[in-house]
Amino acid sequence: MTNAVAAEEFHRFAEATEFRRDTQIPLWVQLKNLLEQKIRDGSLTENARLPSELAMARMFNLSRPVVRNALSALVSEGLIAKQARKGIFVSARRGDFDFMTSATGVFDDLSAKGMDVEERTFEFGLFEPDEEEAKALRLPVGFKVLRFVRVYVADGSPITHSRISLPAHRLPGMENFDMKSKSIFGTIRERFGLTVARADRWIKGGFADATLAERLEVEEGHPLLYIQSIAYDAEQLPLEFYRSYYNAEVSPIHISVDANR
Repeated sequence: MTNAVAAEEFHRFAEATEFRRDTQIPLWVQLKNLLEQKIRDGSLTENARLPSELAMARMFNLSRPVVRNALSALVSEGLIAKQARKGIFVSARRGDFDFMTSATGVFDDLSAKGMDVEERTFEFGLFEPDEEEAKALRLPVGFKVLRFVRVYVADGSPITHSRISLPAHRLPGMENFDMKSKSIFGTIRERFGLTVARADRWIKGGFADATLAERLEVEEGHPLLYIQSIAYDAEQLPLEFYRSYYNAEVSPIHISVDANR
């Protein structure tokens, strides 16, 4: 569906819609339910551009706060996405992100789902470790880290801004490798014979600052998930320290819970 066709379809059902004002169901819920129905039944297809908040308010004869609340609910459910300086779009249906419950890296997890994965590298090289890196990787004084700062893009949508730190002394010469479109874990396994046996991960809420907003193509202040991870090899030595801001609007995180564990 082209944007022109999507706009025509939106105008058509907007003109035919009357919201009930004599009910206890809030207007924003009624609008949210209407848009959700149109998305789920295919009337509004993946990646279709929606009218602006102001335009919707005028079309439906609703206030902007009502429209804003409806759109915020749809964003939180992953049905639509707001892209900075571009507009509001129906989200593409994507597979869940299983990184949190597997020992794979982001690149490997997304690739395994058949997604077209691109990485945009902003930093790659040897650096003095910061306090968190030194502690997580158990680095003696004077030892360096091999650090990557990458944005991973899945099917054209930036999904995560990752700061990946490795113990440089265990991976001699890796700073000279061509890592363009390469899996970090895959390279470590193939070139150094080291594999990840397990990982500890922590997750909390965060927000996009100006840099994150630009790189992840979201509005400044957009809610993100902040993930920290320490991966260990078979000898239980730390092999990777990972700090990432993740945009769950692009792909939800899937966590499977076993009641017997």
